[in-house]
Amino acid sequence: MDKRKQDKTRKYLSATQEVLYAKEFKRADRAAGYKYNGIGK
Repeated sequence: MDKRKQDKTRKYLSATQEVLYAKEFKRADRAAGYKYNGIGK
């Protein structure tokens, strides 16, 4: 039961914060000199 709840919580968090994380990762990659072609482009 606990493991299932933990997985569900992790999926929920990643789903709700996916856009914010993507923006931060893109910014960081650009600063490091990488070209980022990810989901949502």
